Amino acid sequence: MVQKIVKKMIEQERSENYNPFEKIKKPIKIAKKIKLRSRAFRQAIIEAYDFKCAVCGMKIYSPDNHQWEVEAAHIVPHSSNGKDDILNGLALCRLHHWAFDVGWFTLKDNFKVLVSGKIQDLSADFGRMWNYNFMGQMLKEDLFISLPGNQQNHPHPNAIKWHRENIFYL
Repeated sequence: MVQKIVKKMIEQERSENYNPFEKIKKPIKIAKKIKLRSRAFRQAIIEAYDFKCAVCGMKIYSPDNHQWEVEAAHIVPHSSNGKDDILNGLALCRLHHWAFDVGWFTLKDNFKVLVSGKIQDLSADFGRMWNYNFMGQMLKEDLFISLPGNQQNHPHPNAIKWHRENIFYL
């Protein structure tokens, strides 16, 4: 279904008088049971990490300071019944969030970044943004994540251990 829509979008003619607004929104109804994620989880995580990515330190705001780049990442994901609490969270930029979720890196109990050995199999241009090597940057010796100032808000060792054993690729 999605591929049909993608094909139609790609193949549509380009109009000189393009109007980017829909006159009538066509809602698509999907019946699915979901667990609602807690907004408080997101807010608690990003505030605890001072709105910065724990891996690269990126901190970007929107011009009105109401939106920021950093995301609240679950260490044990919702799909595995991970909790919405600060002990199961990290503040990560979009790229590090994705890399963490798919197992490119994890953490040791001392919060040192542990990178998958599979990174050595990647082509030289994988994970590069111009001169910045996003994947290679994680290979730095002694790369530790930045942690919240309050030690009570540090990720829990049980959550980190679970991520290492269930998500991380050796």
